[in-house]
Amino acid sequence: MNVKPAWPESRFISIGGARHHYVASGDAGPTVVFLHGYGDSWRSFEPLLPAFGDGFRILVLDQRGHGRTAETESYAIADFTGDAIAFIGAIASGPVHLVGHSLGAIVALRLAERRPDLLRSLTVIGGAPTAAGNATLTAVRAELAELGDDITDDFIAAFQTSGFAAPVRLRRRALVADSRRLTARTWRGALDGLLTEPYPDERAPAGLPALSLWGARDGIFNRGAQVALMRAAPHIEAIHYAGVGHSPHWEIADQVASDLVRFIQSVEGDVGRAETAFYGGASG
Repeated sequence: MNVKPAWPESRFISIGGARHHYVASGDAGPTVVFLHGYGDSWRSFEPLLPAFGDGFRILVLDQRGHGRTAETESYAIADFTGDAIAFIGAIASGPVHLVGHSLGAIVALRLAERRPDLLRSLTVIGGAPTAAGNATLTAVRAELAELGDDITDDFIAAFQTSGFAAPVRLRRRALVADSRRLTARTWRGALDGLLTEPYPDERAPAGLPALSLWGARDGIFNRGAQVALMRAAPHIEAIHYAGVGHSPHWEIADQVASDLVRFIQSVEGDVGRAETAFYGGASG
């Protein structure tokens, strides 16, 4: 896939009195909202966006404290979820297709539990029902504690590349540059929010079309996390990518974009035909 420059239009919106940045493209067709992962920005999804063409309305939110959205005092998962609910309510004219990666996947799951009326479908990439007690992220928290307020470029670069099972050069500089915008408070606060959130009591509604895209070499949310995800959302379709890490939307952008567009188009067809017609891809 030939990734284009940052072609979406940059915009800002007030959510709860705070200024949030997002990018938008297209003004017709199904609305797709993307929520990025911890330490990322809207650019996390840049490799996927060209695949949607002109037939979709694309909205990618910089979550609180990330990208060009201002930092805040609180980074609980409930706060991120409230932001996403308010964003969709303010910017979309109807139910949306929600796509979340990592932190964004957990936020998307919580949103589906709280406000399924806002969603037409749910896709989680490199997701899990919770990150509470996660060993890999706990080690990152210890490293952040040693760094104090001096979040170094070496830490940022290592963190961004740690999710890849193979070297990825595609616009990585832009992704790392956006990660430098995070303050030490955001790095620590958002991670604490992930690690301390209790396991959810609710489940995503069974009637909501849902898809999980996961790399079999994911070093953050492993196969056990995928089993837990299937228990939390038993109806979810799963596509597992062999040899791929935590960020399949960067490592195998073409394949992920194809699977995602096909899924959304099938859901849109189901809405029109009132029948089930999703044939995703080989599950593993």
